[in-house]
Amino acid sequence: MAKPADLDDTIRALLADPQWQGHPLHQALDGLYSLYCDHTEQLERMTRISDRYQKAEHDRGMSYAGRHEQQMKRLARLLRISDRYQQSLQQLNEELRQQSEQDELTGLYNRRYMQARLRDELARQQRGGRPFCVVLGDVDHFKRINDAAGHEAGDLVLQQVADLLLSRLRQTDYCARWGGEEFLLLLPMTEAVEADMLVRDVMQKMAGMHITGMPDGTVLSMSFGIAQSGLPAAVSVEALIAQADAAMYAAKHAGRNQLSHAD
Repeated sequence: MAKPADLDDTIRALLADPQWQGHPLHQALDGLYSLYCDHTEQLERMTRISDRYQKAEHDRGMSYAGRHEQQMKRLARLLRISDRYQQSLQQLNEELRQQSEQDELTGLYNRRYMQARLRDELARQQRGGRPFCVVLGDVDHFKRINDAAGHEAGDLVLQQVADLLLSRLRQTDYCARWGGEEFLLLLPMTEAVEADMLVRDVMQKMAGMHITGMPDGTVLSMSFGIAQSGLPAAVSVEALIAQADAAMYAAKHAGRNQLSHAD
């Protein structure tokens, strides 16, 4: 079978040969070949256009794919940054919450947080709940500790007292550093008799506690005052705290290392 290029050469040779100029089929072959050449040229032109279009579409598609990949990478990077930002924000919020609720030295609740808990507990009790107790405790002769061993030793004593109090409390109880060497306990759904037993347990454990940073044989003690809600005079948080404070100073005046109940 003749190749297309050979066939073209043969047809052009026939049409150019003078001896075939008058042949009846010469004109028909010439017209047919001209039409063939026109169609071939149009087809080649369309093929070139199609090739350019296909290449443009391919390049455009690759460009879209490249831009899409870049955008996805950028989005992934933004998500990672957002995750780190959210984690940092959560950590900051937690630190701020702790700072707003906790005493920096001891890690106990601070005065402001405990005041809020006292108000909540009083509202619960006034709705018909069981009584609760407020206990104020003060480290005896704390000034002597600071004067004799320094403020760093005094801070260690406060931290050890905080650890001891937490170790003897129930899960439902609250403990706060009320100020200086004073500590406040909130004992929900607890009557004075139960609070008395808990505080005496703390006092017993404290008597045998080794005090870091102090000379051997140093004995630490605290004076405590207990006030129970639900009594006629205990109509507010302030009244309860005042009663516990008065009872604590009565324990101080009784010789320290004592426990006293509000009248």
